[in-house]
Parts: sequence; structure tokens; C-alpha cells
Amino acid sequence: MSIEHLTDDEMDLALIGEELSAGAAEHLSSCLVCRRRRDSFLAAVDGALGEDPDEATRTRVREQALTAWSGTSRKPHWVRWLAAAAAVVVLSLLPLVRSEFVSRPEFNTDAVLTEVDDILSRDPLSAVASEEVVEAIVPAPDVDGEGSWS
Repeated sequence: MSIEHLTDDEMDLALIGEELSAGAAEHLSSCLVCRRRRDSFLAAVDGALGEDPDEATRTRVREQALTAWSGTSRKPHWVRWLAAAAAVVVLSLLPLVRSEFVSRPEFNTDAVLTEVDDILSRDPLSAVASEEVVEAIVPAPDVDGEGSWS
């Protein structure tokens, strides 16, 4: 025989103090497992809340925090500015150095323009697609001797 215990949603309602259904409330009052589950959760929450630290502990923690943030262990500001300036110089010179090491191919612009003009004079669509694609999309019309489409 299996006993059906409270679902997580029903247990959540019990933990926040909401009213449970009659069956769930009756089960909670009679089931030792569900009551222990509820009580252990509430005990864990109470333990986690704890008490506020005493004044001596607060003062000690506050002084340690102020000492950590007072700047005694921080680098001087000029070191940061020097590092930032060096980074700016390196980043600004990087494109110049890169352009010296990267060789650019020399090409004849007149020859390129002549080739483009030849392609466009033959068939402008062949410049953007192969002949098979052009034929599939825009088939060439069959023209008889009269100039009409057949």
C-alpha cells in the first residue's frame, strides 16, 4: 500500500501559511513524514536567519572593509594611466604595422574593366549566374522567321 504525500505545491502553501484543501490539511495533520518535512524546512530557515552580530563584530568587519578599500594596497594612478596610454599607442600603430607586412596584389584596372564590359556586352545575366541557371529561369524564346514567338 502506498501513501500519497503532499505535493511540492501543497507543501509550499503549507510553508507560507496559506490554507490547504481539506484533504491536504487532514493528511498533514495525520502524516508524520509530511510534518517532519515541513518542520525540518522551517527549522533550516530559522537557523539560516540567525541573530544579528554583536556591535564588536560589526565594528571589526567595518574597519576591515575600510582598510581594504582605503587604497593602501592599490597601485598609484599614474601606473594605470601609463598602461592605458601604452595600449592606445599600440592600438593606433597596429594598422600601420600591419599594412607594411601585408602585400597587396597589383592588378590592372583597365584589363578588369575591359573584361567586365565584354561580359556585359554578350549577356548581362551571365555576369551573375551560370548559363544553366539563366536558361532555367528565363528560357530563350523560340523565334520563327517572322519575328513572332512560337
